[in-house]
Amino acid sequence: MKSLRARILWSLLLVMSFSVAVTVAFCSHFVYRMLVDQTKSQLSLQLQKAVDIIRDGGPDELEPGDLPLRFKNHEFNADFYVIGPSGRIVAASSERLIGRRMGLHLKPDDGTAVLHGSRIMYASAKTDGYTVFLYKPVVYLKSMFREAIQLVVVSMLASSVLLFAIGFFFIWKITRPITKLKEAVSRYEPYRSILPLSRAGATEIDDLMATFQSMSERIHRHHERQIEFLHNVSHELRTPLMSIQGYAIAIKDQVVSQEKGLGIIMDESYRLIRMVNRLLELSRLEAPFDSEAEQEVLLGEMARQAVELISPNAAERGIKIIWSGTETTLSAPGEALFQLMINLIQNAVRHASSQVSITYGPEKQGWFLAIDDDGEGVPPELIETIFDRFFKGESGQTGLGLAICRQIADTMRAELRYETSAMGGARFVLSPLMI
Repeated sequence: MKSLRARILWSLLLVMSFSVAVTVAFCSHFVYRMLVDQTKSQLSLQLQKAVDIIRDGGPDELEPGDLPLRFKNHEFNADFYVIGPSGRIVAASSERLIGRRMGLHLKPDDGTAVLHGSRIMYASAKTDGYTVFLYKPVVYLKSMFREAIQLVVVSMLASSVLLFAIGFFFIWKITRPITKLKEAVSRYEPYRSILPLSRAGATEIDDLMATFQSMSERIHRHHERQIEFLHNVSHELRTPLMSIQGYAIAIKDQVVSQEKGLGIIMDESYRLIRMVNRLLELSRLEAPFDSEAEQEVLLGEMARQAVELISPNAAERGIKIIWSGTETTLSAPGEALFQLMINLIQNAVRHASSQVSITYGPEKQGWFLAIDDDGEGVPPELIETIFDRFFKGESGQTGLGLAICRQIADTMRAELRYETSAMGGARFVLSPLMI
């Protein structure tokens, strides 16, 4: 009984049972009070008739058939007795009461009494020295009450069964798409591009299906990127390994000199090690449990240190690095941010013609860091792919630098985007994401 459908049905059943119980209780009270009021009204009406008969002909003229109590589907004759001036009964609907004295425990506030061990409802009046007493046992009232309540209960049960059937139908209709969604998700595999679901409306469940379908598309794209990444890694690692193997065989066969072959083998080995280190670095950044603790960072001071570190290499290429901005303090993983800054500046130095500019400071979103160069920039058709793994520009190395920068930005809950620089080349801007 753990399914959503079963829980909703049980809830519906409990609510309907409670509603039926409350309704029956309310109707019972209402019907009983209505019968009591109607009985009192009928007794009062027939009492006046009995008084008129006694005045016209005396107590002996009064007969039970003269005093009918009429209800919707029932008719009873009222019981009566007449007490004379002596205090004894001189006329009654039951002859065995004539001549007796009546000792009743009357309750004038609710018009009830106990007669011969039975509870009765009564009405009384005095006329010409006589006391006229009309009554009817409550048992007759209860029989009509039970009949009315039985009709109410049957009606309520019939309507409840109908409502439960209607509710079951709608609950089945509502939960059926969820069942289909569960079945589709259980059969889903990453190589499938989309969940096999159909939507026929615009309800919240349809929105949920759309969300799951969108999620399945993202999983599929991620799966494809993983496969593509694996192919790229295999290709990128195979190239230096084949070079190493080829020159090792060439040295063995004395096709090339040992000095030349070992030099190429060393270069390819360094390239291979550098690529593996970048892959390990990228893998570490993608692991959430291995994220670096945040600390207070001075953005301007970090930029100064990065410039001092890269300036010698930039000077060899004839590239000038300038930096300016307003000192800004932010909370960030310091080592990762410094690595991102180094990668972006090195990338700018490789592609610049003569100058690289670093700017930073506060802004509406909190802070920003921008690295500009005066190179040729990125062709429009390649802008969407520059952050992909193993994408290399003309002077690129491993093709992982910008991918690592984007991953670092994601771990910092920041955005790294490409823009066209006012200097004519590329501009990379890092800023916090708006939440």
